[in-house]
Amino acid sequence: MAMQSIILTIFLAVISIGNSFAHEGEDHSVKPAQPELSAQGKRVVSVLEGYAAAVQSTDIDQIENYVITGDGFSSLEGTFQDLGWQSYRKHMTDEMPMFNDTSYTLSNIRPYVRGDMSFATMDYLMNVTIKSDQFEGGEHKLAMKGKATMVLSKAKGEWKIRHIHTSREQAKKPGSSSSH
Repeated sequence: MAMQSIILTIFLAVISIGNSFAHEGEDHSVKPAQPELSAQGKRVVSVLEGYAAAVQSTDIDQIENYVITGDGFSSLEGTFQDLGWQSYRKHMTDEMPMFNDTSYTLSNIRPYVRGDMSFATMDYLMNVTIKSDQFEGGEHKLAMKGKATMVLSKAKGEWKIRHIHTSREQAKKPGSSSSH
């Protein structure tokens, strides 16, 4: 019986140490520190912040200033895809006239730059009132947040967004506190 207690104690100690190494003791409620950005990293962040401001303005011509405007552009919103700028432009111009009181922000932008290509991961938050007769009372308030990845490339010496992928955060279930 004493041997079983020793084995159980060792087993529990190994499991708790393994769990500490697996998560490196990190607290998932704390955001990681932002790395020091290079000059190109800062330019990428500036482009992404400009894009966010353009989306918030709901002006497609402003949005166009920040993206590749040919077939090399793509966007994935969850499982919906736009292949090429014209598809994305049509998607946005069909939706944006219904947008009111739009707020769109990107935060925790983490760019990675190598030569003329870059990608960045980030959080996004969009709050908008959609005006449409399809909703009771003629409007619907929508709050979306989630994660995004954007791929950029240099075109004529300027960073332009080539690909956008957003993944909307699911609503938390009551009583759920886990972050993954």
